[in-house]
Amino acid sequence: MTIMKKMLMVSLVLLIAGLAFFAFAEEEFTYDAKGKRDPFVPLVSKGGVYVSDAYGISGIKDIRLEGIVWDEAKGSIAIINGEIVREGQKIGAAEVLRIEKDAVVFDIDGEEKKLELTSD
Repeated sequence: MTIMKKMLMVSLVLLIAGLAFFAFAEEEFTYDAKGKRDPFVPLVSKGGVYVSDAYGISGIKDIRLEGIVWDEAKGSIAIINGEIVREGQKIGAAEVLRIEKDAVVFDIDGEEKKLELTSD
């Protein structure tokens, strides 16, 4: 085999390997959190500080109602975007007006908005 044929064979092998790489390269994966906290995002920053998106709430679409602890006698609490809140407390641009057995009522920019707890 001549040097020219060897170079042609090596070039052909490299070309086929390059095409195979692009043909079988993985697609970029994006996670759909479906309105819940993304479990792939750390809860603690690199500096060791707890990271919460709760105080960036600007509208009802930013609120994740994750749970309600109903206690009529001592006052109920709700878990909003990972934070524990009580009636009258502000979280971002939202104020918690009422905590009901299965919903929380907020005041957002002077408007009452009710968010019901779902079983998802």
